Amino acid sequence: MRVIADLMIFFGVILLTVGTDLVIETAGQNMGSVGGLLGTLLSVIGASLLTAGILNHRGLTRRERLALADDDSDQPGRR
Repeated sequence: MRVIADLMIFFGVILLTVGTDLVIETAGQNMGSVGGLLGTLLSVIGASLLTAGILNHRGLTRRERLALADDDSDQPGRR
Protein backbone atom coordinates (compact mmCIF):
# COMPACT_ATOMS: atom_id res chain seq x y z
CA MET A 1 0.00 0.00 0.00
CA ARG A 2 2.93 2.33 0.63
CA VAL A 3 4.14 1.82 -2.92
CA ILE A 4 0.84 3.17 -4.25
CA ALA A 5 1.10 6.21 -1.99
CA ASP A 6 4.71 6.75 -3.10
CA LEU A 7 3.68 6.56 -6.75
CA MET A 8 0.82 8.99 -6.16
CA ILE A 9 3.22 11.49 -4.61
CA PHE A 10 5.80 10.97 -7.36
CA PHE A 11 3.40 11.44 -10.27
CA GLY A 12 1.53 14.20 -8.44
CA VAL A 13 4.71 16.26 -8.10
CA ILE A 14 5.58 15.71 -11.75
CA LEU A 15 2.11 16.68 -12.99
CA LEU A 16 1.99 19.71 -10.72
CA THR A 17 5.38 20.91 -11.92
CA VAL A 18 4.64 20.32 -15.61
CA GLY A 19 1.21 21.93 -15.32
CA THR A 20 2.56 25.01 -13.59
CA ASP A 21 5.36 25.32 -16.15
CA LEU A 22 2.85 25.02 -18.99
CA VAL A 23 0.65 27.74 -17.52
CA ILE A 24 3.64 30.07 -17.09
CA GLU A 25 4.87 29.40 -20.64
CA THR A 26 1.52 30.20 -22.23
CA ALA A 27 0.73 33.21 -20.03
CA GLY A 28 1.57 35.80 -22.67
CA GLN A 29 -0.24 34.09 -25.54
CA ASN A 30 -3.74 34.71 -26.76
CA MET A 31 -6.69 32.95 -25.17
CA GLY A 32 -7.01 30.61 -28.14
CA SER A 33 -4.11 28.47 -26.96
CA VAL A 34 -4.85 25.24 -25.19
CA GLY A 35 -1.69 25.33 -23.05
CA GLY A 36 -3.16 27.37 -20.24
CA LEU A 37 -6.20 25.16 -19.86
CA LEU A 38 -4.16 21.98 -20.14
CA GLY A 39 -1.64 23.28 -17.63
CA THR A 40 -4.40 24.16 -15.18
CA LEU A 41 -5.93 20.70 -15.49
CA LEU A 42 -2.54 19.02 -15.02
CA SER A 43 -1.86 21.17 -11.97
CA VAL A 44 -5.21 20.31 -10.40
CA ILE A 45 -4.74 16.59 -11.04
CA GLY A 46 -1.16 16.75 -9.75
CA ALA A 47 -2.17 18.58 -6.59
CA SER A 48 -4.94 16.05 -6.00
CA LEU A 49 -2.58 13.10 -6.39
CA LEU A 50 0.05 14.73 -4.20
CA THR A 51 -2.44 15.51 -1.43
CA ALA A 52 -4.02 12.05 -1.59
CA GLY A 53 -0.60 10.38 -1.41
CA ILE A 54 0.48 12.43 1.59
CA LEU A 55 -2.79 11.75 3.41
CA ASN A 56 -2.50 8.06 2.56
CA HIS A 57 0.99 7.95 4.11
CA ARG A 58 -0.32 9.75 7.18
CA GLY A 59 -3.18 7.28 7.58
CA LEU A 60 -0.92 4.26 7.17
CA THR A 61 1.49 5.60 9.76
CA ARG A 62 -1.32 6.33 12.19
CA ARG A 63 -2.77 2.83 11.78
CA GLU A 64 0.68 1.32 12.41
CA ARG A 65 1.11 3.39 15.58
CA LEU A 66 -2.30 2.38 16.87
CA ALA A 67 -1.61 -1.29 16.13
CA LEU A 68 1.72 -1.11 17.95
CA ALA A 69 0.11 0.63 20.91
CA ASP A 70 -2.56 -2.07 21.12
CA ASP A 71 0.03 -4.83 20.93
CA ASP A 72 2.22 -3.29 23.65
CA SER A 73 -0.67 -2.70 26.04
CA ASP A 74 -1.57 -6.42 26.03
CA GLN A 75 1.77 -7.48 27.46
CA PRO A 76 2.16 -7.10 31.24
CA GLY A 77 5.23 -5.31 32.47
CA ARG A 78 5.67 -3.21 29.32
CA ARG A 79 4.60 0.35 28.92
